[in-house]
Amino acid sequence: MTTRPRGAARSARLPVTQEIVSSNPIGDAGQGSTVRNLNTLLRHEVFSSGNGTTDNELVNYVAGRIADAAEIRRSRQCPYQFLAAYLNAEEGMPQNIKAALHQAAEIACGNVPELPGPVLIGLDTSGSMGAAVTGNRGRGATSKMRCVDVAALFAAAILRRNPDSVVVPFDTAAYEAKVDPQDTILSLAERLAKYGGGGTDCSLPLAQANSKYAKRRFAGVVLVSDNESWVYAGRTFGYGQQDATGVMLEWQKFVGNQQRLNPSCPSPSQGEAGWGPKLVCIDLQAYATTQAPEREDILNIGGFSDAVFSVVASFLSGDAGRFVAEVVEL
Repeated sequence: MTTRPRGAARSARLPVTQEIVSSNPIGDAGQGSTVRNLNTLLRHEVFSSGNGTTDNELVNYVAGRIADAAEIRRSRQCPYQFLAAYLNAEEGMPQNIKAALHQAAEIACGNVPELPGPVLIGLDTSGSMGAAVTGNRGRGATSKMRCVDVAALFAAAILRRNPDSVVVPFDTAAYEAKVDPQDTILSLAERLAKYGGGGTDCSLPLAQANSKYAKRRFAGVVLVSDNESWVYAGRTFGYGQQDATGVMLEWQKFVGNQQRLNPSCPSPSQGEAGWGPKLVCIDLQAYATTQAPEREDILNIGGFSDAVFSVVASFLSGDAGRFVAEVVEL
């Protein structure tokens, strides 16, 4: 792509055409790179026709490239990168391109794996989840995407593909999430991100599973948090017996209850692989602490990318070979 030196006259800049956009390195790297480089295209005035107006033909071409359903399905992209591009879009990004990101996220939901059964998703909406998912990297390098945005997107995408699942937003209280099937994936994620804002008690979603949803079978529980849990049973820095975290105490109750609902369900103590309730803890900030130790029925994931969807599905399904392959790719 040809750009003009700072201060040079616009007439000295080569016209940008669809062929240039599609043949430059951005185009060669595919649709994903186009999405990641939208702000670069905007800064270089690629979307301007040169007289202060928008080059609608080129904008529509790029928008069509972003929302190319065949390419999204072929590349197995999930919604995460489209939400990231949408939230990080700089002022002046053409509305057609933002709309294309919405459309692409919807299409990409079809690439989110179906799970072996419904799950309960604990969505941390505490105050600390308002931090940038990248951490503070200084001006220009810190993402506008917050931890709570990523958590909400994960919950919304899983719910779209696995509609019998349950989402429980929480901070120091658990909330009832109202889900409208007509919501787009990005609008649902935005709505889920507005719950809470207080402290953190990561045991609450499990407590809900053990009380409100005690008669329902689940393939497992997924907690999406920054793992800064410092409240249990209403007590600051409260712990259970032998200093066990609230999450572990509630998890043991959950496993016992699921075994009562399904007597054929193996327990971790039986050392059996395959089906059985599993707990996945996604730590978006990858701190050194965790709410649950790693073992046969518990997986801790640090950070987030589109690959997390497949890793979670593989672990919940009990397919050891597929799970290892997915982790290697992650």
